[in-house]
Amino acid sequence: MTRLALLTALLVAASAQAQTVPVTTDSETARDHYSLALQRVSHVDMDGARAHLDAALDADPEFALAHVYRAWLSPPADRDEHLRRAQAARPSAAERRIVEAYAAHHDGDHDREIEVMEALYEAHPDDGDVATWLGNELYFGERYDEAAAVLRQALAANPGDVAALNMLGYALKEAGDAAGAEAAFLDYILAAPHEGNPYDSYGEFLLGEGRIDEAEVQFTKALARDPDLTASQDQLVEIAIRRANRTFEQAVASGDAEAVAALYTAGAVAYPPDAPPVRGREAIGELFASIVASGVDGVTLETHEVRSVGTMALEFGTGRIRAGGEDGDPFSYSVLWAKDGDQWRLHRDIWNSDGPQTATASN
Repeated sequence: MTRLALLTALLVAASAQAQTVPVTTDSETARDHYSLALQRVSHVDMDGARAHLDAALDADPEFALAHVYRAWLSPPADRDEHLRRAQAARPSAAERRIVEAYAAHHDGDHDREIEVMEALYEAHPDDGDVATWLGNELYFGERYDEAAAVLRQALAANPGDVAALNMLGYALKEAGDAAGAEAAFLDYILAAPHEGNPYDSYGEFLLGEGRIDEAEVQFTKALARDPDLTASQDQLVEIAIRRANRTFEQAVASGDAEAVAALYTAGAVAYPPDAPPVRGREAIGELFASIVASGVDGVTLETHEVRSVGTMALEFGTGRIRAGGEDGDPFSYSVLWAKDGDQWRLHRDIWNSDGPQTATASN
């Protein structure tokens, strides 16, 4: 889950706040563009949202809430000016609290942001969209049970709030309620079946549960609806890498050094600990043949992070070797993967022991 998802939730929430929290502008043109901007954010169309917010501010340069949300969508260098303009405007008391909450967020004072939003929530207990903002911040403050409770209140007030459904799924997942989280993500898909993000969120949940094949289906559905959804693209790369790691583990367990070597590119380089680099697929195969001959009969690999750009991907993870049926020292690894035809292969492989002794194997 990214801050982009939080931004989406905040802006979608703001679209309904006009019912209970005034949106102060004398320009109907500005108000219309503001509403359209919020709709664009709900579809993760940030360029469209920026364009409408800019049009709103052209029509009313003193439009406080438009400045707040334009700040959310701006690069860091431009946020200060939008915040200053929002603070200089003369909105309603409730809008001033929203500006104050964003100012606290801008300054990294999330405790203060939560305090302000709790006060606003107390003043408007039936405003589901205020609850959505607060629930988001409680989530990012790792107060997962509280976040889930507030997000449920948001949904009670506004059952169609897809942003609250999305965040409820993440909050329940982190609170340890996997069944509740899955139900929330499935409800999110039902509420917004034509958007990509619901399938991406559900896929992320499934991936975290180890349900890789099901996750792949969801990420593929997400990209079918939004081909520019980079999060789903990255997750599909991660799935391919995880599968390659399972093949690596099986090859080591069976003592098949050639099968290990086949997982590397022809020009791969391995960097074993306390040893010179090993260059080329053939030499890497010889390296692993010697590792197997030394008594290593297994390795487990756990992916922690994958970042992909085009045909290259960087993976960070941890693992543990096994020799004689007993676990050895843990190790950390970094792998630069390369897309080779339709396969992802290890191109640069570095590993280091995390234990008191030097580890002798990794991927």
